[in-house]
Amino acid sequence: MSRRDRDEDYDASQRRGKPGSQTPGQSSQQHGFSKDDMDKMVSDATFYFLVADQKKSLIKRADLCKYCDLNKKPRDVQVDVINRAMQHLLKTFGIKAQESESKKGCYFLINQLQENQDDESLQHINWSEKENAQMGLTFTILGLIFMSNGKVSDDTLFKFLKLLGVFEEERSKKTGRGADQGGDPVDPEVSDLFDGDTKKFVNDILVGRQHYLRRDRVQGPDPEVEAYEYSWGERAEFEVKKSDVLKMVCELYECEPRMFKEQYDKVKEAEGEDALDTE
Repeated sequence: MSRRDRDEDYDASQRRGKPGSQTPGQSSQQHGFSKDDMDKMVSDATFYFLVADQKKSLIKRADLCKYCDLNKKPRDVQVDVINRAMQHLLKTFGIKAQESESKKGCYFLINQLQENQDDESLQHINWSEKENAQMGLTFTILGLIFMSNGKVSDDTLFKFLKLLGVFEEERSKKTGRGADQGGDPVDPEVSDLFDGDTKKFVNDILVGRQHYLRRDRVQGPDPEVEAYEYSWGERAEFEVKKSDVLKMVCELYECEPRMFKEQYDKVKEAEGEDALDTE
């Protein structure tokens, strides 16, 4: 399913007569709770979504119900409260709660606000230097994968990060002729931006926690050595526009998107004919 199809399905679901689309009065009358009780549960659920997303981990419905004291409430009340909290997130904060397609009952929070990249004073989100560095590296890795037909080997990825100056191979693994060719050590200030271990940041944070990347074991040239491939994770598919990635690459190479025909065609198919308009 393309990004455009997912967004259309989500918008349609919000318009249909689901419990979450009822007015507060209708909802409270149906469930036997007062309006104040329902408003309190929705407020608690909304707050939980926002707090739980601070580390960009998957938000589990079961945890939300537990910490918001919804476990003992009827199932239809739980559904109604969560749906209303999701609507409140979107209308008030510009954040869409997107249910995972691979892990049902888990949610990603996706920012729907368009940032003004030319004027920092008009931006909705102010990131720290560390957050900027981590998101910049994440976007760069996604760009590498997208321009490499959707997958890169672990060897290719970490050689690329070494060239960027953000990764250094462990000294214990530098053996043989290439032992003295591991490249310059990573600047300590750069290393600190990724908590001292860029490889761990990639595998534990981007793959394991935030789901920007997916990591699959594959058969490598040496069966005795573990080999992996990286591709876009589910959060990246929801959150990152491939048109933005392609535009970034084109700016670097000072060329038109049509120069990368395969990627150009994929963007057009997924996001529509006007996704790469320059105006």
